[in-house]
Formats: sequence, structure tokens, C-alpha cells
Amino acid sequence: MGEVLHRLLQAIRFDRDAYVWMDFNDRATGDGLILVAVTQLLLIIGGGTSIFGLISGLPSVISALISAAVFWLIYSGLVYGAVRYLFQGDGAFATFLRITGFAYPTLLLLLFTERIIDNSLLAFLLGSLWFLAVVTYGVHYIADLALEKAAAAAVLGMIGWVIVSAILSGLRLF
Repeated sequence: MGEVLHRLLQAIRFDRDAYVWMDFNDRATGDGLILVAVTQLLLIIGGGTSIFGLISGLPSVISALISAAVFWLIYSGLVYGAVRYLFQGDGAFATFLRITGFAYPTLLLLLFTERIIDNSLLAFLLGSLWFLAVVTYGVHYIADLALEKAAAAAVLGMIGWVIVSAILSGLRLF
């Protein structure tokens, strides 16, 4: 796990070595999923749920973990689609999963922006900037796109996620 944390720190500092490692290391996909799950648990705890609340509210914790994994998959797919089909960039879907997984811990910034800023949309936008920046730099390297196009792909992924989540939240599954 030490190497994963080292690569995470490199990724959030925009160090190219982290993205090279993600590009060539298949194991990084699982590491990205672990980072997503751990970050989601930290977001739950940071939101005011105690450790005992995690245990007693296990169904809601599992639901939150599934939601985080669904975000990870759909957002990565949307960015991949924008890069490949809109901007004609390179890269494999698994690599975009890795980039998103290693960018996900930056969403812990949402814990601070939600407490400081009253407007929830503005708090979400500011809290997501670092996430989008890490994804942008990763896409820039992996897809061999100009930084502007990589940023557009990252933002399009987020816009697409907002649309998809609005559609999914309107569905009644039972």
C-alpha cells in the first residue's frame, strides 16, 4: 500500500511519473477502486457519522460505496468517450479508471467547502476543482491532448455525470 500512497501523492501534485505508472500498471485499477472506497468512507465519517454509526447503518454505507463505484465507472466512461470520440485522443478505458480513482481522494476537499460556503452548488464546484485538475493532467498525458481539450473532457465528464445521476435518481427501482 506504500507505493499506492506514494503514487497518490505524485498524482495530486501533478507529477508525470504517477500517470506513467498508471498507464503501464494493470494493478493500479484495483488500487484506484480501493482509493474510491476509502475516500467514500472518510467522506461519510467527515459528514458526521460515527464509527458506530457506520456499523449500525451498514445498508446506507454499502449504498454509498456502490454509489461511489458507479460514479467512478460512469465518470471514467464519459471522459473516455469524450476523449476518444469527441477529441480523437488515445488511451484505454482502464487507464481512465485509474486516473479517476487516483483523483477521487481530492474530493475530500468537499468536506471543507461545504462547511465554509452556504451555496451548495458553489461548494460542489470549488470542492471539485482539484479533482478535475488531476483528471485533466492525467488525460493530457494519457490521451496526448492539449491541456484545454483534456480540461474540456474532464468537465464534460462531470456535466455528463450530473445529467446521468439526475436521470438515475428519478427512476423507481421497486
